[in-house]
Amino acid sequence: MTVYWLVWDAAAHWIVERLTAQGALPHTARLRAAGISAAARPPAPNCQTPPSLATLFTGTWPERHGVTGFRIPGTGGAIEESSAAFAPGRCAAPTVWRTAAEAGLRTAAVHVPWTIGADGQAEPGVDVAVEAYSDRIDRQAALPLTGALQHFTVGPHPLDVAPEGDRIRVGCGDRSVTLGERDTQWRPLRLGTDSGVWLRMVAAGGQRVLLRTGAWRPRVVGHDRPLTDALTQGLPVFAGEGIGPTYRAGLLGPRLVDGGDGSAEDLFLSSVACVHRSFEAPARTVLTRHTAALVVIYLPTTDDLGHELIGWCDPKSAAHRPDVAEQIWRHVRTCYEWADRLLGAVLDRAGEQDTVLLGADHGIAGTAWTVHPNEALIAAGLAARTPDGALDPRRSSVLYHPADNGSLWVNHQDLPGGLVPRSAARALLDRAESVLRAVTEPGGGRPATAGFAPSPGGDPAVVRHVLFDPDFLPTAALRPDRALVASAHKPGAHITNNGDPRLHAVFAARGPGLSPGVDLGTVDNTVPAQVALRQLGLSPDGRSRQPLSDPTARRVCTAT
Repeated sequence: MTVYWLVWDAAAHWIVERLTAQGALPHTARLRAAGISAAARPPAPNCQTPPSLATLFTGTWPERHGVTGFRIPGTGGAIEESSAAFAPGRCAAPTVWRTAAEAGLRTAAVHVPWTIGADGQAEPGVDVAVEAYSDRIDRQAALPLTGALQHFTVGPHPLDVAPEGDRIRVGCGDRSVTLGERDTQWRPLRLGTDSGVWLRMVAAGGQRVLLRTGAWRPRVVGHDRPLTDALTQGLPVFAGEGIGPTYRAGLLGPRLVDGGDGSAEDLFLSSVACVHRSFEAPARTVLTRHTAALVVIYLPTTDDLGHELIGWCDPKSAAHRPDVAEQIWRHVRTCYEWADRLLGAVLDRAGEQDTVLLGADHGIAGTAWTVHPNEALIAAGLAARTPDGALDPRRSSVLYHPADNGSLWVNHQDLPGGLVPRSAARALLDRAESVLRAVTEPGGGRPATAGFAPSPGGDPAVVRHVLFDPDFLPTAALRPDRALVASAHKPGAHITNNGDPRLHAVFAARGPGLSPGVDLGTVDNTVPAQVALRQLGLSPDGRSRQPLSDPTARRVCTAT
């Protein structure tokens, strides 16, 4: 008996519902018909990927697992201090695979966080873990070509680009690939022994441009030597994300929303296909060779694409562009079809007594504006700049934390006079809240904030969380023009959760004891972990066959 758990990053329930109704996701429809399905509420007040994955994989909220954003503000030092959410051991609550290991059950994980310890070895009970995001050596780039020999670098690796007629040869050491601007496929190039990039040459903006993905160093560790060997030998060149920044900058040609013909979107989507191949290959190897009781596979492509495109076809967003929405939706559909085919491979691998779960960490909504809370706080005299114009945390009374996790902090340690009394700190937070409530979209109208809430694990006297309207993407950064609100650089986002249903994640599962064709409506995203544990014969504390703590999980998971 095996539990297969496939996670699509940012796979919003509303997107999956629409695509399934259009017939684009046959394997998702097959899974839902055979079992249960729901929209799943992500954590609040922050629903960035780290806290949302921690909730999904532990079945607990941030108050328990302690992950509150990509960066987690410290509580005992300088106000700007923070730690990385995906650092080994940073998730305080036990994950499903840790609970399974305590019961003697083994796990295979494909690009899943918190499966490799600080010593670089797989966590106990993990047969294999493949991971690359923790070691990025360079970001994606678009390199203009001059027609002469050129030299670039990717991290520490030198790259030579030599013209060969109407083609170019790109080399790194004794490895090289030849590219032409009529080529429609990306080509992988290995860099040394442990990394690589995907390359493509295009004509854009009246010149030839060499496109390349970013570069990461993947690692494969685990206690199942034959499986780790098979993965190590079969890993393709890894790409962790597409070329979104190049697309946003217009270097692939004008975007559809800027009057383009769709070729820029085609190029961007083709780079996301490289990412899909990077994740699909190890997933299929694990599906073929594993002997584990739990298989967890993570796929980031739906998130990558959503950030760049989804707002323009989100009718509830101010970013919605009805003139190009259907053209853009076709690209969204293609990306989800790739993910659906991988789900099909999981379903085909699973037997009658196996369980298959499809989940997501959170959904995604359209974003029209970027909001700069610290600009508003500086204008109100609550925060301060350094002489060179940067944010000065130590001279600020209150600031939107540089960790960019949605939290407001009183500088209770560094203000003149030492520690601020709790009553005075609360008053400062109240003033900051009043200032931010007054921030609206350009020209007035919709407020940037949708509410305020306690911050998980934080002292309510000195920290408070802002719930932004989904159409407003907050950033701690300042602007040279000191504007409070500007046009968003990405049309899709998910940072703070104000309860908007577009932020709900997809969830579906079939297996023994799960009734077919049951739509549960909306559940907490703590339920999938409890369902996974129940299907493994465990309760959250690792004991066998104990009642589940969540009423919804109790309702949908009958004893088998």
